[in-house]
Amino acid sequence: MPASSDALYRAHVKNLRAVNTALERIFRELNGSLAREDGITADAFLKTAMLLIGGWAENRLRKLAYEPNGFSLTERAKISASNSQLEAWKAALELGFRKRYVLPHADLQTALSITARLYYNTLLEIIENELKPIIEIRNKLAHGQWSRTLNSENDDFSPTLMASINNENAFTVKCKMRIMESLARLIHDLVAGNHAFERDFDRHFRNLESAKRDISTRSYNNWINNMRAKLQRGKQVRNSS
Repeated sequence: MPASSDALYRAHVKNLRAVNTALERIFRELNGSLAREDGITADAFLKTAMLLIGGWAENRLRKLAYEPNGFSLTERAKISASNSQLEAWKAALELGFRKRYVLPHADLQTALSITARLYYNTLLEIIENELKPIIEIRNKLAHGQWSRTLNSENDDFSPTLMASINNENAFTVKCKMRIMESLARLIHDLVAGNHAFERDFDRHFRNLESAKRDISTRSYNNWINNMRAKLQRGKQVRNSS
């Protein structure tokens, strides 16, 4: 006999909490390795963090699907029937808007009001531009492709995906975790059936934009140098005491 919806929801909550704890520990060890200038260990922790963020996103969607007062059994089945994690997120978004604005069959691009359509297209763009690369990187790392990534047919290399992995660092990965958390909150509010979606949309979106802006404007070298300087100051304090 399958587990009840309540039991599955509780399981997803516990899984998400465990992944959050793992990420906190990984980030702590990653920072420590970088501060000690231990590049090999830092690279291992960085790729582990990237792998875990992809796992976090997958489990966050599972929790979202079983939120109380959220999706129906039929709607959950449609999400589960998606061909990929990316398509499952898009399905959850579409079903959330159909449910919230009572549009079971109409074309959302024409039936939604202007404001609701802007919300929908904005979130769809975030899923495509921000979540998709995280899922792709996670899939490659989960298959052990930590040094050389392969294409989808596994018969040649994928320079594009390898570049995506190599372009990440401890700072960008933390920012991308912030982006995923904001995206998840926005879709949660959409599905939960309360007034938080419209009320808090701007606040969550500002947090998301802030994380994106930090990736493009803040200096990674300055960030890591400050962290190393902090480690040295701590050593000096301990040695003088």
